[in-house]
Amino acid sequence: MAYRLLVVPGDNQALRALQGLLADDVVVQVLDSANDALWEVRNAPPEAIVANIHLPGMSGLDLAEILPNFGVTTRVVLWSHEPNRRAAQLAADHGVYRFLSGPLSDAELQNAVYDALRAAEAGSASVAEQPAVDEFTADPTPPTTALPAPEKPAPLPAPEKPAPTLNRPEGSERPSRRERMAAAAAAAAAPPPAPPKPAAPPPARPASRRRDGPLVLTADNLTPIRNRLDVLWQDVGAQCILLADRAGMMLTEIGITAGLPTMILLPLLSTSFSTAGQIAQILREEDSASLFMHEGLHYDLYCFDVLQRFMLVIVFDKAASTAKIGSVWVYAKRAIRDIQEVLA
Repeated sequence: MAYRLLVVPGDNQALRALQGLLADDVVVQVLDSANDALWEVRNAPPEAIVANIHLPGMSGLDLAEILPNFGVTTRVVLWSHEPNRRAAQLAADHGVYRFLSGPLSDAELQNAVYDALRAAEAGSASVAEQPAVDEFTADPTPPTTALPAPEKPAPLPAPEKPAPTLNRPEGSERPSRRERMAAAAAAAAAPPPAPPKPAAPPPARPASRRRDGPLVLTADNLTPIRNRLDVLWQDVGAQCILLADRAGMMLTEIGITAGLPTMILLPLLSTSFSTAGQIAQILREEDSASLFMHEGLHYDLYCFDVLQRFMLVIVFDKAASTAKIGSVWVYAKRAIRDIQEVLA
């Protein structure tokens, strides 16, 4: 099997010369930026990516943070020229397969790359071998050994009859009238039973970041949201940014929307996002994120999920600016976190 490896060396000359250390079973593609690597992953996912931690534009850590959202088995190896404990911790949080630091020998670098390639191959094989199981059915592999039959419980002993409190003639089956009157008088003189204690209220559920019910935008939350979208609009250089609810109703917009059929576009996007929301509910994911991308001749469009309740749509006019998937993702996720804080 021939492995495919993407290398994003930056100013690391050892990574740029990595192809000479590997055998013919590895096809190496050297790229100039992490953004180029993400486009390659989108079109044809490789087994592994080796990148320098310091890159122009988007860093290797940003690349590692974005990659899991593509749902691929690609492994990431990052290399830092100098020991960096903070970067190592972030790499671990982002699921980086191997974080290398300091000077390395050719053998150490070669072993790290081949370990990542084999791990990606093993991950792809395990995914392919998993049986297709309906998530609403029972486990398709029931135990082969029969469970022992439960033992028949022993019969409970009959309750003892309470001792009589009134003396009756031996052999009489019913109390006499005098006995009944005495029992009634004793019952009337007894204090009334205490009322039952009210049941303790159920424990309060922890607050969730997901809100129920309709959204009511007021000046208190609309103004900071528009301000944050305006910053995002300038960061990514988009033509316009739209915020809509999951039904496709426009809530606010930034930029130029003239010529865009937003009344038709947003309901169509809401249809695809409704399926993503149902998947998140089945998996009990309250803070999950979904992304829809459209790359065309005239427009690039990115649609992000916000709290499973809203859609953040970023539109680029390709004649005016070219969208970079990595930068758009990084800036959009930061803006979404800020918007969530406003809506929480």
